[in-house]
Amino acid sequence: MSDRLRNPLIWLLIAVFALFNTLKPAMPGTFWMKLLPAVSILSMLGFVLLHGPRQIGWRNVAVFFVIASVVSWCYESLSIATGFPFGHYHYTDKMGPKLGTVPLLIMPAYYAVCYVSWHLGLVMLDRFEQRGDAVQTWLVPVLAAFIMVMWDMSMDPARSTLSESWIWRDGGGYFGVPLVNFLGWFLTVWTIFQLYAFYARDTDRAAGVLGTPADCRQHWMQMAALYAALFLEFLSFAAFPPAGTVTDKSGFTWNIKDMYETLGLVALYSMVFVGLLSTIKIALAARLGARS
Repeated sequence: MSDRLRNPLIWLLIAVFALFNTLKPAMPGTFWMKLLPAVSILSMLGFVLLHGPRQIGWRNVAVFFVIASVVSWCYESLSIATGFPFGHYHYTDKMGPKLGTVPLLIMPAYYAVCYVSWHLGLVMLDRFEQRGDAVQTWLVPVLAAFIMVMWDMSMDPARSTLSESWIWRDGGGYFGVPLVNFLGWFLTVWTIFQLYAFYARDTDRAAGVLGTPADCRQHWMQMAALYAALFLEFLSFAAFPPAGTVTDKSGFTWNIKDMYETLGLVALYSMVFVGLLSTIKIALAARLGARS
């Protein structure tokens, strides 16, 4: 696919995803609310399938998908059965068909946000091309894991305590979500990133890597834009929170307005910061590259 067709399609997907996330506060009780999980995940997956082949090549897209899907399914299944590493929880039927005890939509969601988080980790460390060095092999997985968990910190209470897409058996201090969930998330996504880093450190496997922002600024900016579309939901709910209370499975009652305002603050000073810094670093790298 030529970039003349690819880039407009990517920007269209980002725009639809961003619009959907921004309008979420107005959707409860409407037909659109039932489409949210599929639209959100399919938009992100479509982005990767359009963006990834040029960014890292089809082979690496497939390897990344297999690693993310297998690792996430194994950890999720293990935790549902034993409580490790996320804690004790179970998925309801709101997310559709399951593979075992894990909804099929969960693995593509991990994959898509992992793809973006990995590349923003590269941006943070000015690694715009895969080099197979120690920084990419050991530091990028850790940084990318933090970027990924920022999303879960902003998202999990709304999806579980409020929407009950999954339910925490014993509740938890973070609006019904236990602390161990976020430690488990870090372990899970770090495992995904570390395995991919081991695979990608062989520079022969980096065929298809896009290049620096000086050559392909738009393609790198699309990564930051999709991450921005992710956090728009939390800012929108913070600005227009519904009233009322919700009680988690431990019997603790939470104020919904307080919950959404807190999640918006978490997103603002974590996800928004990463998105803004990534945009600045890509723009500066493109300018410096154009001058050299």
